[in-house]
Amino acid sequence: MEQSPAGRTIKTLEGEASTIKRRGRRIESIGRQMISSADVLEQLVSEGDDQRGKAIEKIREIVGDTHQELRRAGRMYEPTGPVILAYGQAVEDCKPRIRTAVDNAQEAWTRYASAPGQRFERFGPAPLVEEVAEQQAEDDQQKRELYDDWLVEARAFDREYDTWEDAFDAAVDGIGEVLDGSIEDGFWDDLDGVVAVVLQVLSVVAIVVAIAGIIIGGPIFALIGAVVGVATLLLTAYQVLRQDAGAEKLIIALIGVIPIGKIGLLFQGKPGLLSFGAEMVTAFRPSAWSAAAGQLRSLSSVMTLSGGGIRGLLNAGRGLYTMNNPVGFADAMTRFMFGKNTTQLTNLAESVAGSANGWCNSTVLSAAWEGTYMMASGAWGIGDKIATWTGNPGRKPSSLFPWVGAVL
Repeated sequence: MEQSPAGRTIKTLEGEASTIKRRGRRIESIGRQMISSADVLEQLVSEGDDQRGKAIEKIREIVGDTHQELRRAGRMYEPTGPVILAYGQAVEDCKPRIRTAVDNAQEAWTRYASAPGQRFERFGPAPLVEEVAEQQAEDDQQKRELYDDWLVEARAFDREYDTWEDAFDAAVDGIGEVLDGSIEDGFWDDLDGVVAVVLQVLSVVAIVVAIAGIIIGGPIFALIGAVVGVATLLLTAYQVLRQDAGAEKLIIALIGVIPIGKIGLLFQGKPGLLSFGAEMVTAFRPSAWSAAAGQLRSLSSVMTLSGGGIRGLLNAGRGLYTMNNPVGFADAMTRFMFGKNTTQLTNLAESVAGSANGWCNSTVLSAAWEGTYMMASGAWGIGDKIATWTGNPGRKPSSLFPWVGAVL
């Protein structure tokens, strides 16, 4: 069946009028109860009664200004109920009429569709037999009349639908008038929503950057990861101040920027302490920016020499991988398992072996600590990475044992 002249699909109205009316009465009743309860709570808090004792004092402390919000909610609920009740009554009146209009339109369309002939003008040569031509003309005329009959029923459906739509719009406007000005987000509420969305985006970016850092490596992804970590920490701190997040999230975000593997630097005196502080704000170290900028300049040169375009991007990508993985796939694998490429791993092993020179060597404790941390965090982290990449993030070791993952 075609759409109605107003462009609507001709179908019955959904929704049970009795359920809508019952909901309206219930909401109105809840609103009255809210207001009544708010009056009781206000009287209780203002000590307007004779009740005394530690228990009642504790209740007053817990209630606080709750009665204000409860009354405000009640004043929105109580007038909303009659609006919904009126809409339910409109549905009760309109639904059977719309059903009748739909049935009539369906019957008229069935008669029209099954009748011979065609509604539109015929093109092509006329039949040679006059009787056939006359029969075709008669069938076509009847087809048009049947279509006109269907149009009458379809317009009747539009009229009934308009009646229901007016009732629906009236209900929407009525609820809008009740809620207008009652629920209003301020600047900080809007900012809270923005921060929550940004944190969700940063969590996805952190995963992408972590994967790219493992496969490709290099100062560019290290810098981006550090910036994401610091931004996550600052935004999480904001959420904690706004009481939108617990302290445990702040602790995890803080651990995310603490260079746990560099704690050995603390054993190297003042220079080591300064280096440790610099590691915490990796994103703001001049060396981090200069290293990343140097690689970007090299990649720009590769793209230019390659002629730009897709070809330039592909060559730049290969160049980025080669710059950070001179040993090839072995670098990516050792970084995947231990967080370091083969050269870094070899240098660390040599530093740890330096313990044979005696504990007086200032780098021994640092190297020993970093080597121990690397082995522990590498074994732990590889399980997380495999679980994430195989589509089982909920079974990551750090999820099953969050306190261990947070520390590492």
